[in-house]
Formats: sequence, structure tokens, C-alpha cells
Amino acid sequence: MASKYNIAQCLLNEEKHTPEEIQVLLKQGEENEGAMVRLLPKVETVDTRPVRTALLRAAGDGYSPGELSIYTAYVEIFIEKLRELVHTEAVIAQEPCQESEPSPAYAASVRIDGDFDFVGGVIASESVFLELARRYSEDDSLTEVDDMAIDACSEFLNVVQGLFSVAMARQDLEGELQLPRWGKDVVPQGSHQLCLRVYTSVGAFQIVLAVDEFF
Repeated sequence: MASKYNIAQCLLNEEKHTPEEIQVLLKQGEENEGAMVRLLPKVETVDTRPVRTALLRAAGDGYSPGELSIYTAYVEIFIEKLRELVHTEAVIAQEPCQESEPSPAYAASVRIDGDFDFVGGVIASESVFLELARRYSEDDSLTEVDDMAIDACSEFLNVVQGLFSVAMARQDLEGELQLPRWGKDVVPQGSHQLCLRVYTSVGAFQIVLAVDEFF
């Protein structure tokens, strides 16, 4: 889609479509944005930050306003960069993710230390992790989760975390990126952790948000 406005997230937030139906629409929307635009409800006011709305619903009352502000800023950038750099539309579920990814699954994360502590990462099944790596690297020759695939996903996270750090610096919160980490069949266990299910045109995976390393 050319527009940065997340039409699919609005549709999912309306709770009139299942995640599976949304994933079908995401695939259609990559070729024809009008397919989803026509499904938008005719309302007087439009939610201009639907990703934020979904995150707040998923988080509930278990997080401080400061944590929610940081997590929201990060996820909005993450979803936007999925569109721009991985070439897939994406939405997040409105409830926390509690199920594990099918094994083998791969995790990657990048920590930020400084005026605020934050870790953002992903956990994805082998097939989804590999497709994310292919799309980001634009290298269709990747056929297994090897060092090149891991580096591609780690580089994507580095880009997102870098942009997120710049956004936080505008709020006078300085942070330094640490080296990426990766693991296999990870059970996330971070402090103040929030796991969100992400649905894309290439499959579903988790974003993990925490204030320290979750694996």
C-alpha cells in the first residue's frame, strides 16, 4: 500500500473480521489498496492511530503510562517499517500473545540502554522468520535459517531500534543500541513484558517488548 495509514488495523479493531480474514485482505491489499478501503466503516471520526488503539487494548491495566508510551512508539515504527522495508502490510492483535510459535522457532532482539531501558524483538516460526529475512534482504536464494537469514532479521531490528532511539531523543531520552541477540525455541521471560501477535501477508509472529532481555 502507498498510504502509511493502517487500514487493515482499523478493520481488525472493528472486530468484524477474524485475523485469518485480515491476513487474506493483507495479501489482496498489497496489490490493490482499494480492496480494503471499500471495507472501512462510514463513520464521522476515524481512528488516526489504530496500532496504538490495538496495543492499549492488548496491554490492559498492567503497565505504567510511561511504559505504554514507549511500547506504542516502538510498535508504530515497527509496523511502518515492515511495510516499507519488508514489503508486507501488518496488524497487531488486540489481546496479548500467550501461545508459543511452532518449533523450530527463531528469536532476535536488540536492547537499548540509557535514560530508558528497552528491548524489542521478534519470535517467528522457521518459515515466517525465513520469509521476513528474504523480503528484507531481497534475497530469494535464502532457503534456510542460517547466518545470513539471522543477520537480515537482526539488521531490520537494528534499523527499527535506531529510528526508535531518534524518536526518543526528541523527548530528551537518550539510549544506546547494544548488539543484536538471537536464539532458537525461546520462551520469552522479560520484565514488564508485552507479547503481541502480528499478522502479515507472509504469516504471523510475535513482537516482544520488555525492559530487559527476554531470553
